[in-house]
Amino acid sequence: MKVSVVIATYNGALYLAEQLDSICNQTVHVDEIVICDDQSTDDTVDVIKQYMKEHEQQKIRFYENEINLGYAENFNKALNLAEGEYIFFSDQDDIWNEKKIQIMLETMDKYPECKLLCSDYEVFSTGQNAPTAPKKILNQMPNDGSIEKICLSKQSIYLRTLGCCMCMKKEFREWMHPYWFSDWAQDDRCWKLAQCAEGCYLLHLNLVKHRLHGNNTATFGKYHTMEKRIKLFRHMYAAAEQMVICAKNSGISEKAQRELYKYLKMMKLRLEMLQKGKMVNCIYLIPYLKYYQNIKSLLVECYMVIKRGKV
Repeated sequence: MKVSVVIATYNGALYLAEQLDSICNQTVHVDEIVICDDQSTDDTVDVIKQYMKEHEQQKIRFYENEINLGYAENFNKALNLAEGEYIFFSDQDDIWNEKKIQIMLETMDKYPECKLLCSDYEVFSTGQNAPTAPKKILNQMPNDGSIEKICLSKQSIYLRTLGCCMCMKKEFREWMHPYWFSDWAQDDRCWKLAQCAEGCYLLHLNLVKHRLHGNNTATFGKYHTMEKRIKLFRHMYAAAEQMVICAKNSGISEKAQRELYKYLKMMKLRLEMLQKGKMVNCIYLIPYLKYYQNIKSLLVECYMVIKRGKV
């Protein structure tokens, strides 16, 4: 079986070589590493070229974007360039367990219906101004080696892992092609669509040391401003629309489809409340509270609308 690892780089010079070392030193050979750089302004490109020169035995396909695509589009480009039967996602600044690929391939072989396998991870901080991971997230990762099939539900919609913990089958990548919108992050897309395909699994083993530092592209930050939250909700609503279409086409249970329609309705009401100041939506949203990731969010959003004076 052919294994690909895909990396989207941007200003990652500081830790990239260490990340690549942890990929090249796996107990299972990596057939190719696909790297797409998104117009880095630091020494990232030089680090990659030097690494390729020093590791000629490792196949590395390197692409430099002519324009800045943004993280989601850059990673999507790298993903579509991968040729392996199994495609692993990698960040540019983490450290992989040396048996990560071996363990995940063995697990996917054991569960042939698995289309996307995710692992748990541990976190460590480097430098000043590093964000912290909420205890709620860390407590969901028992690190006991158990396997959990993620079945579509009102809470499973929300991403419970990181992209750097994912491995997907190439055939699933092809299956996902019709369901896409611009700037949809691949980790969120894969997590959601794999559930629609009834092939999303979570391996509770910490196989990645996820580095937290001041320059993380994706962190555990909050969406405290109105503008940021509206942008987030637009993406969440668009993702929900794609899930509804995907679930219908894949023939998933009617119960699961009903849950998705309710989630879509909730996101529409939340987006309208913030965009148009429709405070009455606060009342309409009460029956949908069980679809919230955090119920406190409704109070926060009501406060935002009141503060802006759009009552």
